Amino acid sequence: MTSPVAVLIGGVLAVSGVTGLGVAYVALKHRDHPAARPLAGSAGLPGVVGLGLAALVAVPDSPATNLLLAAEYVLWLLAVGFFLLFAVTYTGRDEWLTRRRRRLLLGYFAVMAAVSGVDMFTKPVVIRTVNGLTFPVLPTQTEGIAYLVAMGSAYVGVFVGTGLLIRFLISSRNMYRKQTGLITGAIGLTVVGAVVYEAGIQFHPGLRLNTLFYSVESVLIALALFRYEFLNVEPLAPEVVLKRIDDPVFVLDDSDIVVDTNPAARTLIDETDPVGVPVNDLLPGILGAAAKDGEYVPPGATAGSGEGVEVYDLNAAPISDQYDRVRGTVVVLRDVSIRKRREQALERLQSVSQRFLAAETPEEVLEISVTAAEELLGYHYSGAMLYDDEDDVLRPAAFAESLKAAFGDQLARSEVTVGPGDSDVWRVFESGEPMLGDPVEVETGEVSLNLGGSLLYPLGGYGVIGISAGPDHDGFTDEERRLAEILASSTENALDRVGSEQELRESRELLAARTEQIEFFNSVLRHDLLNGMQVIRGHLDGLRGHVDGEASEHVDGIEDWVTDITALTRNVRTVTTVVGSDEGVELRAVDPGAMLSEKVTKMRRGHDHVSIDIATDLDRLSAVRADDFLGEVFENLLGNAIEHNDRDHVEIVVDGTVTANAVTVEIADNGPGIEDEYKKEIFEEAFTSDESGSIGFGLYFVRLMIDRYGGDVWFEDRSEWAPAPGRGRRRTGRHRNAGDRRLIRPVVTFYR
Repeated sequence: MTSPVAVLIGGVLAVSGVTGLGVAYVALKHRDHPAARPLAGSAGLPGVVGLGLAALVAVPDSPATNLLLAAEYVLWLLAVGFFLLFAVTYTGRDEWLTRRRRRLLLGYFAVMAAVSGVDMFTKPVVIRTVNGLTFPVLPTQTEGIAYLVAMGSAYVGVFVGTGLLIRFLISSRNMYRKQTGLITGAIGLTVVGAVVYEAGIQFHPGLRLNTLFYSVESVLIALALFRYEFLNVEPLAPEVVLKRIDDPVFVLDDSDIVVDTNPAARTLIDETDPVGVPVNDLLPGILGAAAKDGEYVPPGATAGSGEGVEVYDLNAAPISDQYDRVRGTVVVLRDVSIRKRREQALERLQSVSQRFLAAETPEEVLEISVTAAEELLGYHYSGAMLYDDEDDVLRPAAFAESLKAAFGDQLARSEVTVGPGDSDVWRVFESGEPMLGDPVEVETGEVSLNLGGSLLYPLGGYGVIGISAGPDHDGFTDEERRLAEILASSTENALDRVGSEQELRESRELLAARTEQIEFFNSVLRHDLLNGMQVIRGHLDGLRGHVDGEASEHVDGIEDWVTDITALTRNVRTVTTVVGSDEGVELRAVDPGAMLSEKVTKMRRGHDHVSIDIATDLDRLSAVRADDFLGEVFENLLGNAIEHNDRDHVEIVVDGTVTANAVTVEIADNGPGIEDEYKKEIFEEAFTSDESGSIGFGLYFVRLMIDRYGGDVWFEDRSEWAPAPGRGRRRTGRHRNAGDRRLIRPVVTFYR
């Protein structure tokens, strides 16, 4: 029968073990806290020890007794390593432990634990019974160097970690002193309990009090970390919130009487000791502005009256006690004077951008920029210079009135120039980088007036602008530099716009001249050239009846060239009419089948040696977006098939297909075909056939028009001459085998 003492001690050990494991689980649930993982290790390992000791109370003599006793020391030593990691992490000294150092630290304690565990496992176990409790012990556990080194390492680790916590507790940067105090006290309780236990002062020799102390310590640390942070900022508030911030702060009671201020607030008022004075007496109107969340201007100044006016944004926060009663107010004044001046300056610069839009020359742009620097930003000694690429110098373009007076009549004589050299102005222009320059050097020597240094900004390849406030200026602040940079950047953009508009005007003038020339050429082609061809054809008709034999062949050759030139002239006139039109192409729905049928009929009538088959029902071809020139496109493709065919009898097959997305027209002939290298070049402008010697303007015209219709045109190989079966009406049995001839066909596709 189990004794009550055994039940009590076993229960205490089991509860301690479960408590340690529970704390480890809670810590892992809060793993976002930096110290959570080390805490899980330092609490969970002793929890496992507690459960193991409870098992030994229940079954003191078993084959696993030696193993459980050895595991007790192993887990205790590993828990010390995790505790040391917890102390370092919690006190904010993570930089001490790199990943490698963490591994070395835990590895050291793991080695000590393993050595100690092996040593304990080899020692004999004695089963004792005291006051009704039977439990195993190792009577010789304190012997041997391994035990001494392991225990020494454990106590050193505990004392080092505790020392870090005590030092952090008294540190001025610790905002969680109550939390740190609770953690340190919990660890101290465990240390004291361990010392007392080792000294032999114990409730029962079978009850490991250090296990109980460890569970209590873990619970207290977890509560401090995850439940009650014990934030203690009272000692830091006057130091940090009031004394160290630059914004004026007034602390008021519930009667709006000043009870505290910071140094910045005392510089805003005349009172050396404002405590006890109503805040409205010190700063009239401040409470009304705070109630409206508005801006506040101190007495004696008017918002917008000048550059030196101080403007503040107000932030009033109530102070409440533990019963939610408002006991006072904290009023913080944030100086927004610089921001207000910046907003005003940006608004003024925006108006300058509008003025830039009216400028038509670089000189006008620079005059506006220098005027803005003087009138809006207060820089009375500003000027700009433009680059003269012919003389490779910078010449004056716009100067403020004060700067004009300094140079005198040198400006009128154009003596103020800056050329290549070491001058600040030229270095800025050449490098493209702004700088704070010295007085400008001119050919006659240095300017006699001390300008106090200028901000020099490059204007791309146009020139340089210099901004100076005069000799009494104390130097440029960051805000002044930003505003000056904005002005310089806006000036450069305006110069780019003026340059682009000037190039556009020149391009338009050139285009107008080219259009006039095209119209002239159209007139020449329409009247002179076509009339001349008609005269030549008339003479040929009269000459044909008087010649025969070889001379007759020459007459035929001349007539062929007249026909070719006439067709070329008509195509050129068509292209120039389309390209030269200012209105662009007016596309509409056009019936390709009707136009194609018309051109096929025309070709049949005009060429006795040509037969043209239509392999599809042209009425089935859907309408496409094109114009009246689509018929010229088909005529050129048919004419190309006839002109470049070396057969005595030219045979052409016209086919067409319709899909959901496109209408395709194919024109195939029994000619010699085209080499692969010419399939793309043949559509280029002025491509010349080496065999015929004629200019391939017709196919260039085809490609140009199809592009304008949004379609595609190309040549593709054909393995056979006749169309494939099922494609429509066709003649059979003719030229089925083309041999080595590279038969191709032009394909025109209109996308829908």
